[in-house]
Amino acid sequence: MKGKVALSGMAFYGYHGYYVEENKLGNHYTVDLVVETEFEQMDDSLESTLNYETLYKTTEEVMKKPLKLLETLAFHIGKKILSENESALKVLVRVNKMQPPIGALCDKAYVELEVDREDIS
Repeated sequence: MKGKVALSGMAFYGYHGYYVEENKLGNHYTVDLVVETEFEQMDDSLESTLNYETLYKTTEEVMKKPLKLLETLAFHIGKKILSENESALKVLVRVNKMQPPIGALCDKAYVELEVDREDIS
């Protein structure tokens, strides 16, 4: 049967951005994931599902490597989750950049990307 495992509001500090100042100063980010999966068996064991602790650690690992665009960041997160979890079918990734430097008051900018197995092969 198909189902979803999700994490919402994972908080990180990173050095992503197009401008040099963003790479030096860094910013606060949050990431939301929804991973569609195939549940092979429902036997109440951790092996029968996606471990959300592992999903967090995978996301954290990608967030540590500075990239210029939120789109690229979201794609790398989705790609890594799919490549490390055979039962994952697709990943919806939302990367939120808090108070982006746009010269005006703005709570956050975000990119939402759906990555499936076709996108990484």
